[in-house]
Amino acid sequence: MAKLRDLVNVDINRDTIKIQGAKIPVIFTFTSFPYLEEAYGKPYHVFEKDLNLMMKKGKVVLGKKEVRLMYALIYSMIRSGGTDATVSEVEGAIPLSDLPDIFQVAFRLFNNQIFQAKDAQKIKTEKKS
Repeated sequence: MAKLRDLVNVDINRDTIKIQGAKIPVIFTFTSFPYLEEAYGKPYHVFEKDLNLMMKKGKVVLGKKEVRLMYALIYSMIRSGGTDATVSEVEGAIPLSDLPDIFQVAFRLFNNQIFQAKDAQKIKTEKKS
């Protein structure tokens, strides 16, 4: 029997970010939603709205809200990628000077997903058979 990885790219939704020179696997899937909400402290749809507002500005200035958005997304992707961490560990491991470059990788991967808040709600409310 053929293996899926021999037929298609099974890592299309994966990437790595570099923190202090170490490659950390990241992914954004439906398993990322609870981590993102934990880190941001608000529901996904609020995070998405705030992220869109930040990105509309064109050039992002690293204020308190922007930094919080970036760390929340990065944290959720690190956890979904299989690395155990806390929000404060992620914040302590990534200096502000490295944050924009790491966020670019995470945002590109996030942007390639077509999730909407209603999709996340369906996953939470659908009964498992």
